[in-house]
Amino acid sequence: MSKTKKSDLIGKIIVIALIGVFVAVGIFTMVGKRPGAMGPMGGMGGMPPMAGGGMPRGGASAAQPVAVTVSAKTMEKETIQKTVLLNGDVASKTQTSIYPDTSGKVSRLLKQVGDSVKKGEVIAYVDPSRPGSAYAVSPVTATVSGTVIQLPFNVGDTVNTGNALAVIGSLEDLEIKVKVSEKYSAYLKQGLPAYVSLVSAPDQVLLAKVTSVSPVVNTSNRTQDVVLSLEQYHKAIRPGMFAQVRLVVQEETDTFVVPQEAIRSFNDEPAVFVITADNKALRKLVKTGLSNDTDIQITAGLDSGDLVITAGSVTEGLPVRIAGR
Repeated sequence: MSKTKKSDLIGKIIVIALIGVFVAVGIFTMVGKRPGAMGPMGGMGGMPPMAGGGMPRGGASAAQPVAVTVSAKTMEKETIQKTVLLNGDVASKTQTSIYPDTSGKVSRLLKQVGDSVKKGEVIAYVDPSRPGSAYAVSPVTATVSGTVIQLPFNVGDTVNTGNALAVIGSLEDLEIKVKVSEKYSAYLKQGLPAYVSLVSAPDQVLLAKVTSVSPVVNTSNRTQDVVLSLEQYHKAIRPGMFAQVRLVVQEETDTFVVPQEAIRSFNDEPAVFVITADNKALRKLVKTGLSNDTDIQITAGLDSGDLVITAGSVTEGLPVRIAGR
């Protein structure tokens, strides 16, 4: 074969080889771009699929929200009260002031505070004598039987017929006197309940009720005088003691009551969240009534047996679970 023919043959072989290389590269590139093509390590190209053909976590389907722990109250009919805090003085209902028959100095005291005394018994003596006159003493006698609850004068003090030398009363038949602001005058009436506590027994609450209401308002302090009687005698209470009184000025019975914290605002209207049968939060618009420092009355919007969420941050439809269950 001539040199010219041999050179032409070699050139054709090189051209054919180059064409083959370019075709192979093109085919490999196209196969690599197809979805599901095999990767360099024998795996599928791109993100490996989940077993069963599912999407990986964090993909199109999000996880269900975690249930929020809440506190709840079951709706049952009950009573709500609005009270006003007052200061009062304990006194004997039947106390009687004892006056001397003459003016002079107290020469003797035969009784002390807390002593029992009978009607006609001498309590003290008053010396009415003047300088240069004959010495004579005047007895001061009890006009009723009972217990000496006040002795405002001491031996040597000067008294006159207008001064009560002693006060006699009962330690068991007691009452409490309070002054109530005129803004509550529309609610004041006989029979209103009250809760009484004493400095000497702060953890003990005594029940009382209103027995009388003054028909007039005191113009100097804008208050009305109210008298309360204890429902039951208690040995811890004594005349002259200071009492703290929570007087019930309004009361609603046979009604639904929720804590103040349970009330939410939705479009400027009061609402609460209740727990549905499938343990989700459901918003309900309600109507409210009487309220006090801790609770509020629900007059419409709830049914007996509703589980009202009283604590916990929730939104409509959020899964919830009750603490302790």
